Amino acid sequence: MNKGIPYLLAVLVALTLSADWGAPVLALFQHAYACLEGGGGLDLMRLRCEAQPTGLCAALATWPFWATAAAVAVAALLVARPAVRSGAAHAA
Repeated sequence: MNKGIPYLLAVLVALTLSADWGAPVLALFQHAYACLEGGGGLDLMRLRCEAQPTGLCAALATWPFWATAAAVAVAALLVARPAVRSGAAHAA
């Protein structure tokens, strides 16, 4: 059932690419790649390449990542630690 759908999709993709309808999308990917390859950051809302922050600005720009990483590590340790038993277990 519906064995012709992959062929239909392939034809539609080929027509789209041959009609240059995909050119703006490919240009966006090329712009993003060139920006990231050059060491910059891509602002997705404005589609602009921004210079990578240096020095103190770079450290402050990465603190959300490190805070999230620390929170995940603490949560993993709390979940993985053995359960603490009551004092009756020590008396035996």
